[in-house]
Amino acid sequence: MRIGSLREWQSLACIPYLGILASLQLIDPSVANIALVKASDALQMHGAVLALGASVSTLAQAASVLVMGFFGDRFGRRRVLAASLLLALVGNLLSMLAGEPGLFLLGRALTGIALGSVLTGTFASVRFVTPAAGVSAALGLWNLLIVVGFISGSLIGGWMATIHWRLAFLLVPIICSGSLLLLPALLPAIPGNRALKPDLPGLASIAIAMVLFLFGINHAALGLRSPSFWLPACSGLLLFVLHITIERRSRQPIFPPRLYLRGFFAAAVINGIGWNVAQAVVQLQTSNFWQLVQGYSTSAVAFAQLPFLICFGLAGIYAGRWMGPGRRTLVLMAGGSLALVLGLALMAIVQVQTPYWQLLPALMLAGLGLAFVAVPQSALFVQEAPEDCFGSVLAFRTTSGQLGFAFGLAASGTMISGFGFHDLHSRMQAAGLGLEHLPQLDEQIRLFLRNSPISLEGSASQPLLTLLREAYTQGLAGTMLVVAVLTGLLFAISLLLLIIGREQQLLHQEGS
Repeated sequence: MRIGSLREWQSLACIPYLGILASLQLIDPSVANIALVKASDALQMHGAVLALGASVSTLAQAASVLVMGFFGDRFGRRRVLAASLLLALVGNLLSMLAGEPGLFLLGRALTGIALGSVLTGTFASVRFVTPAAGVSAALGLWNLLIVVGFISGSLIGGWMATIHWRLAFLLVPIICSGSLLLLPALLPAIPGNRALKPDLPGLASIAIAMVLFLFGINHAALGLRSPSFWLPACSGLLLFVLHITIERRSRQPIFPPRLYLRGFFAAAVINGIGWNVAQAVVQLQTSNFWQLVQGYSTSAVAFAQLPFLICFGLAGIYAGRWMGPGRRTLVLMAGGSLALVLGLALMAIVQVQTPYWQLLPALMLAGLGLAFVAVPQSALFVQEAPEDCFGSVLAFRTTSGQLGFAFGLAASGTMISGFGFHDLHSRMQAAGLGLEHLPQLDEQIRLFLRNSPISLEGSASQPLLTLLREAYTQGLAGTMLVVAVLTGLLFAISLLLLIIGREQQLLHQEGS
């Protein structure tokens, strides 16, 4: 009786534990970005080095996440999770103790590798600790705990960063240390398959493709004609095509290329890209609006986004339970897609003086929509993943998600600039601000968009700030409409692919 009770307790505690671990992948970059402002001054990081400090964690994660998924399949998920938590601990301590930029960047890169592995490992572990009929409900709970961990960790990490930037990098090591102690008790051993062999050409080609594409997307703000954008981005896309060709000819691919032809898998990938585009735009651009235009503090922004995150977390629980036996994924994803697109479109009402409560319905709809889409999307990846490459397929969810998130960040920034700042010179002249009194205008705009104080003297500063706020708000309204249309299109394609997947499933059942 006692043994049975212990196992029952372990089963109940495991999913929340895995959710908290997965939240580290969101907590770390959030806290690091807050700390980076003061860290860059202390370590003399400027220009390209500062930009690398902000993105190196993401680039390292993109290059390594499929490799780490393979390691989980081959060596066992609990063992790889333990190693990843230890690596995240070491990476953050290196950044915390760094006395020069190189050591700081190394720590951020190691942390990116580690936390990408933690996210993939926890996602893959959910299925192995949950009965088949309860996987969807478990994924809903896993998503909820990611949100709870992210909210709590971001608030605590932000507070630690206000004391000292080095202290902020101690938060993740503290969580990792506690998690390592609990790991043997809460997560049962999941055996690996030592017979698996690494597909080195496939792993290398997709890693380089992802890094090149993300590097290019991160430079989209320089303009679509800038070689810093189109050369690496196009090279990454071409290399991804080469990767598919390599995988089709490989005897032991990362995962079977035929998965791309399955409606359910293709639907999950396209849906994941659209989901991450929408999530990136909602979280980043509402945060920027409240800070840049309405003067919210960092902590006030965190509290302003709470309804969005709470709706996402609670709706995820409902979505997981609703996806019981006999329920159709198509209905849930269609409803979530509609709610999310409507929420994005409603955000287009934004004006400089729009009060918070007027944006609340849009935020709540977006949170509900993201949850109703995320849970069935996660379940599709779990459903489609073959047993011998389970971790690699689930790692591809992170890979495709990174593409969507990076595109959402870059595209929204470019659209805000295009919709809001294209006629700024003429608006300045109409307001009586002569351009001869405003040197280095482009630099002042970049400082404003980074939430840094603009360096203008005299009476020109306040009128310019007013114009910049109006321009940003105008750009944000147009951007939200375009993102609503783009997200709706991607979701419509994914729903069509779901229908195709259902037909493929029926044909397979008839054939067998």
